[in-house]
Amino acid sequence: MKSPGSTWTMFSASKQEVKEMLVSLGQVEIGGDFIKIENYPFEPSIAFRQSIIKAEHIEDIDCKSYPATLRVGDDLIFLSRENIEELEAFAKRNKIELVERPPIWGWILEPFLDTEFTAEANEATIKLLNSYGLTTDQIRSLRAEVETQMLKYNFDTMLWEWGGFDASDVLRAMRTKYKKDQFEDFYKRVMQIACMLSFGINEHEDF
Repeated sequence: MKSPGSTWTMFSASKQEVKEMLVSLGQVEIGGDFIKIENYPFEPSIAFRQSIIKAEHIEDIDCKSYPATLRVGDDLIFLSRENIEELEAFAKRNKIELVERPPIWGWILEPFLDTEFTAEANEATIKLLNSYGLTTDQIRSLRAEVETQMLKYNFDTMLWEWGGFDASDVLRAMRTKYKKDQFEDFYKRVMQIACMLSFGINEHEDF
């Protein structure tokens, strides 16, 4: 299970690290024209600093992703799917655009799932990511950066996820490794990639 060059060893994460990796996305209350989020775990996010998100500030909502996401400027906020019908009604009531974001981070993180990842599958995924503007070198660099933490996240926590990851998973994993300023930088890069269709990220940008 340990890949060549990986510094990860099975069950090397501390109990505290495992606990922090499995943190929830907070508690959500959906009002008439606002969404209230408490105990959001990602400090760089507007949802960490501001618990009330007014409908007028929400650019769009993806109710089909896991977890659901709403976008405020260049920030994606992750919401549990527990109240998905209520969230869809909120979007329609406030005339907020419903979108389907491509699972860019899901494709980047495929090697760390609890399933076989063949050379053929890797080649296909890289070509897919290339089509969205990420170069092969950028993909390899991102995977190398998050590899140890993602292996801890999936296996040391006994999550054993095999279906798919997303941007919230890599943020949960990396928040236990990076110091505040490092995580702020990483968070920004995660958002740039997750929203690259919305913001037209240049394929030569250094992630």
